Amino acid sequence: MKETETSDTRNENQTDRYRTLVEESNDVATIIDTDGTITYVSPAVTRVLGYDPDELVGHTGYEFVHPDDRERNADAVEAVRQTPDESQTVEVRFKHADGSWCWIEATMRNRLGDDAIDGILLNSRDITERKEQERELRELAGEYEALLNNAEDAIFFVDVDASEGDSTFEFDRLSPTYERQTGLTTEEVRGKSPRDVFGEKQGAELEANYHRCVKRREPTSYQEELQMDEGARIWQTNLAPVTTDGEVTRLVGITRNVTDRVERERQLRRQKERLDEFASVISHDLRNPLNVAQARTTLLDEQTESEHLDSLVQALDRMEAI
Repeated sequence: MKETETSDTRNENQTDRYRTLVEESNDVATIIDTDGTITYVSPAVTRVLGYDPDELVGHTGYEFVHPDDRERNADAVEAVRQTPDESQTVEVRFKHADGSWCWIEATMRNRLGDDAIDGILLNSRDITERKEQERELRELAGEYEALLNNAEDAIFFVDVDASEGDSTFEFDRLSPTYERQTGLTTEEVRGKSPRDVFGEKQGAELEANYHRCVKRREPTSYQEELQMDEGARIWQTNLAPVTTDGEVTRLVGITRNVTDRVERERQLRRQKERLDEFASVISHDLRNPLNVAQARTTLLDEQTESEHLDSLVQALDRMEAI
């Protein structure tokens, strides 16, 4: 008799423990029969969906599922009926007690053979916030793709690996503009280092800029010259680090082909140098006869009085100034 009481007490304690876990869990435990009628729902439904359990028991769960999601929900129920040993997970919109729609993730298990449950057991959780984040990420990804595909400047992405102490770099992706202007493609460069793509000398120069950006952990700008198949190309590049858990894991480069502008600047400098040289020669060649003329004019001024001398002196002074 004593052993029976101990066993009964143990079973009661275990039952109380399970009941407490169900009642305090953030997940909503629901039991439905084979036609989808709710036979039990845990108290957590009040916190998650705003309903009193009695408001749902006896109703068909499909009534509260968004019309666009009912077929997917019914398919999952049918699948768990047909394959009792396999669980099914489905994401659907469920009507909240306030009339709004919230996303829930429900994992279904076939417990029709369990006398204590005698139905399909669902463990559901609210994933509205996660779905909103996924939606925002999809929108951001769409904006990112639109920017990448339509930007006039060339954009490239470089993965950074610092696992062995010294950072190494591998190209990950090139924008369509970068591909058009260089003749390179993402498929050709992905997973390759700058030295693999541009050769030892040019690759080392690129990696030096990448190392500088990683070390500073802030955007950096520089001008670089890369010898491409189409000829020399001069680029004005802005490089920005992307950090994950405090480590630089990626570099994003935005670069503009400034070859024409730089060549024009170089041509203008060469023209200016030639003009400066010409002006220096002319100035030297004119100064000697000018000095003679000024000396003779001073001598004439001392020996002769003439109303024309002032005009002559002014003209010579202006020539000297020029």
